[in-house]
Amino acid sequence: MIPPLCFITDATAPAPVIVQAVAAAQGGAEWVQLRDKVTPDADLARLARALMTALSPFGTKLIVNDRVDLAIAIGAAGLHVGQGDGDPARIRREIGPDMILGLSIETAAQLDAVPAGVDYLGVGPIYATGSKPDHAAPIGLDGFAVIAGRTSLPCLAIGGVTARDAAPVKAAGGAGLAVVSAISRAADMTAASRTLIHAWRTA
Repeated sequence: MIPPLCFITDATAPAPVIVQAVAAAQGGAEWVQLRDKVTPDADLARLARALMTALSPFGTKLIVNDRVDLAIAIGAAGLHVGQGDGDPARIRREIGPDMILGLSIETAAQLDAVPAGVDYLGVGPIYATGSKPDHAAPIGLDGFAVIAGRTSLPCLAIGGVTARDAAPVKAAGGAGLAVVSAISRAADMTAASRTLIHAWRTA
């Protein structure tokens, strides 16, 4: 079951990653994705294990971004990979049948190469976003709707999305929102998480 809100950690935000993650979980986020492109594996593994411990009381699952070996080593609930992170079919074989596997999709054409074994898609970026400067061209809500309409896999909208996007994403057949700044840069991160979930449930 794909939750309506996945929080993606922000290594450059004022609050420490573990504080961000716990606040999001307190607000109801059922998935937290650890995204960090620069921290060495050993240091990130320590953070990931600390996150798993901190999130456990909330029943929140930790998803690791990109780093296959790290996700396996710590026994993460899930792994999310991008288009440049290797063959998802091979990655599925490496992580085994039980770990959640997500894949980023930036264009409708990329759907043709999605193999069996992928559990959900992160579709976007919907808007340009400062949290990932090297992102692909924004596809907008219309682009999201096209992609979501062409696949039976659950689709999380990502890329600058906020509570205002809950209704159109849900109407387009989306499974939920994957957010960074809407929580990590909020004055009250727990309240921001609650607001996003409320917007989704009432959309």
